[in-house]
Amino acid sequence: MTMRSPLPVPTLSRRAKVVLAAVGVLIVLFMVVGTLTGVYVDFLWFEETGFTDVFWTEIQTRALLFALAAIAMGAIVALNLYLAYRFKPAFRPMSLEQQNLERYRRSVEPRRKLAIIGTSVVLALFAGFTAQGSWQTWLLWRNGQQFGTTDAQFGRDIAFFAFDYPFYRFLLGFAFAIVLLSLIAAAGTHYLFGGIRLQTPGQKLSVAARVHLSVLLGIFVLLKAIAYYLDRFGLVYSDRGEVFTGASYTDVNALLPAKTILMFVAVICAVAMLANILVKNFVLPAVALVLLMLTSLVIGVAFPAIMQQFFVQPSANQREADFIERAIEATREAYGI
Repeated sequence: MTMRSPLPVPTLSRRAKVVLAAVGVLIVLFMVVGTLTGVYVDFLWFEETGFTDVFWTEIQTRALLFALAAIAMGAIVALNLYLAYRFKPAFRPMSLEQQNLERYRRSVEPRRKLAIIGTSVVLALFAGFTAQGSWQTWLLWRNGQQFGTTDAQFGRDIAFFAFDYPFYRFLLGFAFAIVLLSLIAAAGTHYLFGGIRLQTPGQKLSVAARVHLSVLLGIFVLLKAIAYYLDRFGLVYSDRGEVFTGASYTDVNALLPAKTILMFVAVICAVAMLANILVKNFVLPAVALVLLMLTSLVIGVAFPAIMQQFFVQPSANQREADFIERAIEATREAYGI
Protein backbone atom coordinates (compact mmCIF):
# COMPACT_ATOMS: atom_id res chain seq x y z
CA MET A 1 0.00 0.00 0.00
CA THR A 2 1.36 3.41 -0.97
CA MET A 3 1.58 5.87 1.88
CA ARG A 4 1.43 9.60 1.26
CA SER A 5 3.81 12.05 2.92
CA PRO A 6 2.64 13.72 6.13
CA LEU A 7 0.95 17.07 5.65
CA PRO A 8 2.94 20.12 6.75
CA VAL A 9 2.85 21.10 10.39
CA PRO A 10 0.28 23.86 10.99
CA THR A 11 1.91 27.04 12.28
CA LEU A 12 0.81 30.52 13.33
CA SER A 13 2.27 33.67 11.89
CA ARG A 14 4.25 35.99 14.14
CA ARG A 15 1.45 38.53 14.02
CA ALA A 16 -1.14 35.94 15.06
CA LYS A 17 1.05 34.86 17.98
CA VAL A 18 1.40 38.46 19.16
CA VAL A 19 -2.36 39.02 18.91
CA LEU A 20 -3.14 35.83 20.84
CA ALA A 21 -0.60 36.71 23.52
CA ALA A 22 -2.03 40.22 23.86
CA VAL A 23 -5.58 38.88 24.13
CA GLY A 24 -4.46 36.41 26.79
CA VAL A 25 -2.73 39.13 28.81
CA LEU A 26 -5.79 41.39 28.59
CA ILE A 27 -8.08 38.60 29.79
CA VAL A 28 -5.81 37.86 32.75
CA LEU A 29 -5.53 41.56 33.62
CA PHE A 30 -9.31 41.97 33.42
CA MET A 31 -9.84 39.04 35.77
CA VAL A 32 -7.16 40.18 38.22
CA VAL A 33 -8.29 43.82 38.30
CA GLY A 34 -11.93 42.82 38.71
CA THR A 35 -11.08 40.47 41.56
CA LEU A 36 -8.83 42.95 43.37
CA THR A 37 -11.43 45.71 43.03
CA GLY A 38 -14.08 43.52 44.64
CA VAL A 39 -11.69 42.51 47.42
CA TYR A 40 -10.78 46.13 48.15
CA VAL A 41 -14.43 47.20 48.32
CA ASP A 42 -15.17 44.34 50.72
CA PHE A 43 -12.20 45.34 52.88
CA LEU A 44 -13.45 48.92 53.13
CA TRP A 45 -16.88 47.71 54.24
CA PHE A 46 -15.51 45.32 56.86
CA GLU A 47 -13.10 47.99 58.11
CA GLU A 48 -15.95 50.47 58.46
CA THR A 49 -18.01 47.99 60.50
CA GLY A 50 -15.07 46.88 62.65
CA PHE A 51 -14.97 43.27 61.43
CA THR A 52 -11.65 43.13 59.60
CA ASP A 53 -10.88 39.81 61.34
CA VAL A 54 -13.86 38.30 59.50
CA PHE A 55 -12.55 39.72 56.22
CA TRP A 56 -9.10 38.21 56.70
CA THR A 57 -10.61 34.86 57.70
CA GLU A 58 -12.48 34.83 54.40
CA ILE A 59 -9.39 35.82 52.40
CA GLN A 60 -7.20 33.20 54.09
CA THR A 61 -9.81 30.50 53.53
CA ARG A 62 -10.21 31.44 49.87
CA ALA A 63 -6.44 31.38 49.40
CA LEU A 64 -6.15 27.99 51.10
CA LEU A 65 -8.88 26.43 48.97
CA PHE A 66 -7.41 27.97 45.83
CA ALA A 67 -3.98 26.51 46.60
CA LEU A 68 -5.25 23.05 47.56
CA ALA A 69 -7.55 22.75 44.55
CA ALA A 70 -5.00 24.12 42.09
CA ILE A 71 -2.24 21.81 43.33
CA ALA A 72 -4.51 18.76 43.29
CA MET A 73 -5.90 19.43 39.82
CA GLY A 74 -2.60 20.47 38.28
CA ALA A 75 -0.57 17.61 39.75
CA ILE A 76 -3.05 14.86 38.86
CA VAL A 77 -3.70 16.09 35.31
CA ALA A 78 0.04 16.54 34.73
CA LEU A 79 0.71 13.02 36.02
CA ASN A 80 -1.85 11.52 33.65
CA LEU A 81 -0.52 13.49 30.69
CA TYR A 82 3.01 12.36 31.52
CA LEU A 83 1.98 8.71 31.86
CA ALA A 84 0.07 8.80 28.58
CA TYR A 85 3.14 10.20 26.81
CA ARG A 86 5.67 8.08 28.69
CA PHE A 87 4.00 4.82 27.68
CA LYS A 88 3.23 5.73 24.08
CA PRO A 89 3.80 2.91 21.55
CA ALA A 90 7.37 2.58 20.35
CA PHE A 91 6.05 1.57 16.92
CA ARG A 92 2.80 2.61 15.30
CA PRO A 93 1.04 0.76 12.47
CA MET A 94 1.23 2.48 9.11
CA SER A 95 -2.18 3.88 8.23
CA LEU A 96 -3.76 7.01 6.83
CA GLU A 97 -4.96 7.93 10.32
CA GLN A 98 -1.45 7.75 11.76
CA GLN A 99 -0.03 9.71 8.83
CA ASN A 100 -2.51 12.51 9.43
CA LEU A 101 -1.61 12.56 13.12
CA GLU A 102 2.11 12.60 12.41
CA ARG A 103 2.20 16.32 11.61
CA TYR A 104 0.61 17.11 14.97
CA ARG A 105 3.03 14.79 16.74
CA ARG A 106 5.97 16.54 15.10
CA SER A 107 4.55 19.86 16.28
CA VAL A 108 3.92 18.77 19.87
CA GLU A 109 6.95 16.53 20.44
CA PRO A 110 9.57 19.31 20.86
CA ARG A 111 7.21 21.22 23.16
CA ARG A 112 5.76 18.31 25.12
CA LYS A 113 6.98 19.57 28.51
CA LEU A 114 5.55 23.01 27.84
CA ALA A 115 2.28 21.44 26.67
CA ILE A 116 1.96 19.31 29.81
CA ILE A 117 2.84 22.17 32.15
CA GLY A 118 0.70 24.70 30.29
CA THR A 119 -2.38 22.48 30.20
CA SER A 120 -1.99 21.56 33.85
CA VAL A 121 -1.50 25.18 34.95
CA VAL A 122 -4.56 26.42 33.06
CA LEU A 123 -6.77 23.69 34.53
CA ALA A 124 -5.24 24.27 37.96
CA LEU A 125 -6.12 27.97 37.83
CA PHE A 126 -9.71 27.24 36.82
CA ALA A 127 -9.97 24.65 39.61
CA GLY A 128 -8.57 27.08 42.15
CA PHE A 129 -10.91 29.90 41.16
CA THR A 130 -13.88 27.53 41.31
CA ALA A 131 -12.97 25.97 44.65
CA GLN A 132 -12.29 29.24 46.47
CA GLY A 133 -15.92 30.19 45.92
CA SER A 134 -16.91 27.43 48.37
CA TRP A 135 -15.11 29.04 51.30
CA GLN A 136 -18.30 29.20 53.38
CA THR A 137 -18.92 25.48 52.87
CA TRP A 138 -15.38 24.78 54.11
CA LEU A 139 -15.70 27.01 57.18
CA LEU A 140 -19.09 25.57 58.13
CA TRP A 141 -17.65 22.06 57.89
CA ARG A 142 -14.55 22.96 59.91
CA ASN A 143 -16.45 24.78 62.65
CA GLY A 144 -19.83 23.06 62.68
CA GLN A 145 -21.23 21.88 66.02
CA GLN A 146 -23.78 19.22 66.90
CA PHE A 147 -27.41 20.36 67.09
CA GLY A 148 -28.42 17.69 69.58
CA THR A 149 -31.40 16.76 67.39
CA THR A 150 -31.56 13.85 64.94
CA ASP A 151 -33.50 13.61 61.70
CA ALA A 152 -36.44 11.22 61.55
CA GLN A 153 -35.27 9.20 58.54
CA PHE A 154 -31.58 8.45 59.06
CA GLY A 155 -31.15 9.11 62.77
CA ARG A 156 -28.22 11.47 62.14
CA ASP A 157 -27.66 14.72 63.96
CA ILE A 158 -28.99 17.67 61.98
CA ALA A 159 -25.43 19.03 61.88
CA PHE A 160 -24.58 16.36 59.31
CA PHE A 161 -27.06 17.84 56.84
CA ALA A 162 -26.20 21.46 57.68
CA PHE A 163 -22.39 21.19 57.64
CA ASP A 164 -21.04 17.80 56.53
CA TYR A 165 -23.29 16.87 53.61
CA PRO A 166 -22.67 20.08 51.58
CA PHE A 167 -18.92 19.72 52.09
CA TYR A 168 -18.92 16.07 51.01
CA ARG A 169 -20.85 17.09 47.90
CA PHE A 170 -18.26 19.76 47.17
CA LEU A 171 -15.42 17.24 47.50
CA LEU A 172 -17.21 14.70 45.33
CA GLY A 173 -17.88 17.24 42.59
CA PHE A 174 -14.24 18.28 42.61
CA ALA A 175 -13.10 14.65 42.45
CA PHE A 176 -15.41 14.07 39.48
CA ALA A 177 -13.88 17.08 37.71
CA ILE A 178 -10.32 15.88 38.29
CA VAL A 179 -11.00 12.36 37.04
CA LEU A 180 -13.04 13.50 34.03
CA LEU A 181 -10.45 16.05 32.90
CA SER A 182 -7.65 13.52 33.48
CA LEU A 183 -9.58 10.99 31.41
CA ILE A 184 -10.06 13.44 28.54
CA ALA A 185 -6.42 14.56 28.67
CA ALA A 186 -5.10 10.99 28.81
CA ALA A 187 -7.36 9.79 26.00
CA GLY A 188 -6.34 12.72 23.80
CA THR A 189 -2.64 12.09 24.42
CA HIS A 190 -2.95 8.36 23.79
CA TYR A 191 -4.77 9.08 20.53
CA LEU A 192 -2.23 11.65 19.38
CA PHE A 193 0.72 9.34 20.00
CA GLY A 194 -0.85 6.17 18.61
CA GLY A 195 -2.07 4.45 21.76
CA ILE A 196 -5.65 4.74 20.51
CA ARG A 197 -6.17 3.83 16.86
CA LEU A 198 -9.80 4.39 15.92
CA GLN A 199 -9.48 4.04 12.13
CA THR A 200 -6.48 1.75 11.94
CA PRO A 201 -7.10 -1.96 11.22
CA GLY A 202 -6.20 -4.36 14.01
CA GLN A 203 -5.84 -3.62 17.70
CA LYS A 204 -7.54 -0.36 18.63
CA LEU A 205 -5.76 0.20 21.95
CA SER A 206 -2.22 -0.31 23.11
CA VAL A 207 -1.76 -2.17 26.39
CA ALA A 208 -0.72 1.02 28.17
CA ALA A 209 -3.75 2.95 26.89
CA ARG A 210 -6.13 0.15 27.88
CA VAL A 211 -4.72 -0.08 31.40
CA HIS A 212 -4.56 3.68 31.88
CA LEU A 213 -8.09 4.42 30.66
CA SER A 214 -9.54 1.41 32.50
CA VAL A 215 -8.15 2.68 35.80
CA LEU A 216 -9.54 6.18 35.25
CA LEU A 217 -12.95 4.84 34.17
CA GLY A 218 -13.01 2.53 37.18
CA ILE A 219 -12.30 5.44 39.53
CA PHE A 220 -14.97 7.55 37.81
CA VAL A 221 -17.64 4.86 38.24
CA LEU A 222 -16.53 4.29 41.84
CA LEU A 223 -17.11 7.99 42.46
CA LYS A 224 -20.57 7.49 40.99
CA ALA A 225 -21.19 4.81 43.62
CA ILE A 226 -20.22 7.32 46.31
CA ALA A 227 -22.60 9.83 44.70
CA TYR A 228 -25.45 7.33 44.95
CA TYR A 229 -24.60 6.82 48.61
CA LEU A 230 -24.76 10.56 49.28
CA ASP A 231 -27.94 10.88 47.22
CA ARG A 232 -29.68 8.88 49.91
CA PHE A 233 -29.09 11.63 52.46
CA GLY A 234 -30.00 14.28 49.91
CA LEU A 235 -33.58 13.02 50.01
CA VAL A 236 -34.15 15.13 53.13
CA TYR A 237 -34.02 18.15 50.78
CA SER A 238 -36.60 16.65 48.40
CA ASP A 239 -39.43 18.87 47.19
CA ARG A 240 -41.47 16.03 45.70
CA GLY A 241 -44.15 16.57 48.35
CA GLU A 242 -46.68 19.16 47.24
CA VAL A 243 -47.17 20.78 50.66
CA PHE A 244 -43.84 20.16 52.42
CA THR A 245 -40.09 19.90 51.90
CA GLY A 246 -38.34 16.69 52.90
CA ALA A 247 -38.38 12.98 52.21
CA SER A 248 -41.79 11.93 50.88
CA TYR A 249 -43.47 8.53 50.65
CA THR A 250 -42.03 7.91 47.18
CA ASP A 251 -38.57 9.09 48.23
CA VAL A 252 -38.43 6.71 51.18
CA ASN A 253 -40.11 3.69 49.59
CA ALA A 254 -38.81 3.95 46.03
CA LEU A 255 -35.84 6.30 45.66
CA LEU A 256 -34.04 5.35 48.88
CA PRO A 257 -33.84 1.61 48.06
CA ALA A 258 -33.14 2.50 44.41
CA LYS A 259 -30.11 4.60 45.37
CA THR A 260 -28.83 1.78 47.57
CA ILE A 261 -29.17 -0.76 44.75
CA LEU A 262 -27.55 1.62 42.26
CA MET A 263 -24.66 2.14 44.66
CA PHE A 264 -23.87 -1.59 44.64
CA VAL A 265 -24.39 -1.82 40.87
CA ALA A 266 -21.92 1.03 40.39
CA VAL A 267 -19.36 -0.74 42.58
CA ILE A 268 -19.74 -3.87 40.44
CA CYS A 269 -19.32 -1.76 37.29
CA ALA A 270 -16.19 -0.15 38.73
CA VAL A 271 -14.74 -3.61 39.38
CA ALA A 272 -15.60 -4.55 35.78
CA MET A 273 -13.72 -1.49 34.54
CA LEU A 274 -10.65 -2.41 36.56
CA ALA A 275 -10.95 -6.04 35.45
CA ASN A 276 -10.47 -4.81 31.89
CA ILE A 277 -6.80 -4.43 32.79
CA LEU A 278 -6.57 -8.23 32.62
CA VAL A 279 -9.51 -9.17 30.38
CA LYS A 280 -8.05 -7.17 27.48
CA ASN A 281 -11.29 -6.08 25.80
CA PHE A 282 -13.98 -3.51 26.43
CA VAL A 283 -16.95 -5.88 26.18
CA LEU A 284 -17.19 -6.43 29.94
CA PRO A 285 -16.99 -2.75 30.93
CA ALA A 286 -19.35 -1.80 28.09
CA VAL A 287 -21.93 -4.30 29.34
CA ALA A 288 -21.41 -3.01 32.88
CA LEU A 289 -22.02 0.60 31.81
CA VAL A 290 -25.16 -0.35 29.88
CA LEU A 291 -26.38 -2.26 32.95
CA LEU A 292 -25.77 0.77 35.16
CA MET A 293 -27.61 3.13 32.81
CA LEU A 294 -30.58 0.78 32.37
CA THR A 295 -30.80 0.14 36.10
CA SER A 296 -30.65 3.87 36.76
CA LEU A 297 -33.47 4.54 34.31
CA VAL A 298 -35.70 1.69 35.48
CA ILE A 299 -35.42 1.83 39.26
CA GLY A 300 -34.04 5.35 39.64
CA VAL A 301 -36.48 7.17 37.34
CA ALA A 302 -39.34 5.01 36.04
CA PHE A 303 -40.19 3.13 39.25
CA PRO A 304 -40.44 6.24 41.49
CA ALA A 305 -42.48 8.07 38.83
CA ILE A 306 -44.93 5.16 38.53
CA MET A 307 -45.27 4.88 42.30
CA GLN A 308 -45.89 8.62 42.66
CA GLN A 309 -48.43 8.74 39.82
CA PHE A 310 -50.48 5.61 40.44
CA PHE A 311 -49.95 4.76 44.11
CA VAL A 312 -49.33 7.98 46.02
CA GLN A 313 -51.31 10.70 44.26
CA PRO A 314 -54.70 8.91 44.35
CA SER A 315 -54.49 8.86 48.17
CA ALA A 316 -51.83 11.48 48.91
CA ASN A 317 -53.30 12.58 52.25
CA GLN A 318 -53.08 9.05 53.60
CA ARG A 319 -49.70 8.14 52.08
CA GLU A 320 -47.97 11.37 53.01
CA ALA A 321 -49.51 11.80 56.48
CA ASP A 322 -46.49 10.47 58.41
CA PHE A 323 -44.06 12.51 56.33
CA ILE A 324 -46.09 15.70 56.72
CA GLU A 325 -46.02 15.09 60.47
CA ARG A 326 -42.23 14.78 60.29
CA ALA A 327 -42.02 18.13 58.49
CA ILE A 328 -44.25 19.80 61.09
CA GLU A 329 -42.20 18.42 63.98
CA ALA A 330 -38.95 19.54 62.34
CA THR A 331 -40.36 23.03 61.80
CA ARG A 332 -41.44 23.25 65.43
CA GLU A 333 -38.01 22.09 66.57
CA ALA A 334 -36.29 24.65 64.36
CA TYR A 335 -38.37 27.57 65.60
CA GLY A 336 -38.63 26.36 69.20
CA ILE A 337 -42.43 26.25 69.23
